[in-house]
Amino acid sequence: MKTINDSNKRQPRRLPEGVEIGQQFLLRFDDPRVEAGAYQSRLHQMSRDGLLCFDAPGDFRPKQGTPVTIQSLKSHKKSCAFSSEIRGRGRLGGHLPVLLVKSPPRAAAYRRDTYRVNVCLRGKLGWRENPQVAPVEADAVLTNISGGGAQLYTRCRPSSEWVDVTLEAPQSFVEAQARRHLPRGGVPIKSLSLTRNPVAEAAEKVRAQFTHLRARAVAVALRSRDERGPVYSVSLSFRDKQEGCFQLVRYLERQALRRCVRGDEQAAASPTAMAAAA
Repeated sequence: MKTINDSNKRQPRRLPEGVEIGQQFLLRFDDPRVEAGAYQSRLHQMSRDGLLCFDAPGDFRPKQGTPVTIQSLKSHKKSCAFSSEIRGRGRLGGHLPVLLVKSPPRAAAYRRDTYRVNVCLRGKLGWRENPQVAPVEADAVLTNISGGGAQLYTRCRPSSEWVDVTLEAPQSFVEAQARRHLPRGGVPIKSLSLTRNPVAEAAEKVRAQFTHLRARAVAVALRSRDERGPVYSVSLSFRDKQEGCFQLVRYLERQALRRCVRGDEQAAASPTAMAAAA
């Protein structure tokens, strides 16, 4: 393990634009062999050979060359994101464990419509063969999503370039978003009646954001085939930027972080971990 001396404050290489020492980042690993799918970290410095040093749990050891996606969090300035790879591990000042990440030539400005997360959401894909016939609708499973598009699997190949997609947002997300539409002090008793429920109405408005989203099928490919028939992979580009999808992406991202934190806390409290610490 490489020991990094941080006593010299001079940085021999420049940080990518938009990246600053002390900034908080989300490190996301799509490789299933990496136990921690995502975790929050701070950038401590750039080493003299140009590697970015992110603090990391002491037992977290992704292999050299493991791909990682890095996105800034809660920055007052313009957010940024970039893809890179793990170059190894080290210790700052001989104490703080860090991951050494290859510095990119530049960090792209973080765009609300392009950042994607992996999901597994049920949905529907619809299109018209021609204007004179009824629309065709097929079940679908969305596998990733952003504010600007999505990827899904379906058993019916769409015959039209333009399609409508509907997705089932997680109930926990719907409830969280619905609460944001309600008055801070709660719903007044006089607003509740047998014919009107503000809470249910707010939830329906949230669900409506994910219904019949107009999109262009930019790529359709045969993914696999089984006893039930073919499975097609469809890449979609939304006609309009979808704020609701972006909010869902951010929600799922926060949920992934919470799961990682809970997993770390449970591991630290386990008898094995306590015995090792003793």
